[in-house]
Amino acid sequence: MSPASPASPPSASRRLVGSAGGVGRLPGAPGTWASLATVLLAGLLLGMHGLLPGLLQPSESTRWATLALLLVLGGLGVAVGNHARADWGREDPGEFVLDEVVGQGLALLPLVHAPLRWQGALAALLLFRVFDVLKPPPCGRLERLPGGVGIMADDVAAGLYAMAGVTVLAAVGWLPGGTG
Repeated sequence: MSPASPASPPSASRRLVGSAGGVGRLPGAPGTWASLATVLLAGLLLGMHGLLPGLLQPSESTRWATLALLLVLGGLGVAVGNHARADWGREDPGEFVLDEVVGQGLALLPLVHAPLRWQGALAALLLFRVFDVLKPPPCGRLERLPGGVGIMADDVAAGLYAMAGVTVLAAVGWLPGGTG
């Protein structure tokens, strides 16, 4: 049950935020679209090593700024997710993909100190999607938490699993460039 007031009217602005600017309304697999959009946005901002210059100059401080942004987006996701029933008519709607944006951002976090390499971006994308779909413990249990916390928590856990996987792959030399 959502902590939001039962009298909470639907909100187009909350739906826009929860759907990551409408990405969650794309047909097919909205979570995958949101994850892919997050990777592409990171590539545009940080650059894609050898392929695309970035809009930002990535550094170690970029990692801290990214973590701060993910914390803000996570809090926003909980707040907006608390109104999911009012906005979409169900507790954890597929169109709500801000949780995938945060989880995918966590998976990319070890890589954001430098221009992304396609191998690292692909590994982060695949690992996050696998953990998000398979929901290894405790992801499935976290998903059952009430309201926005439940909507966000399972994807944050999947993102942390994927982050660990990316870190290990880089540490053993399977991803070029390492994690800094």
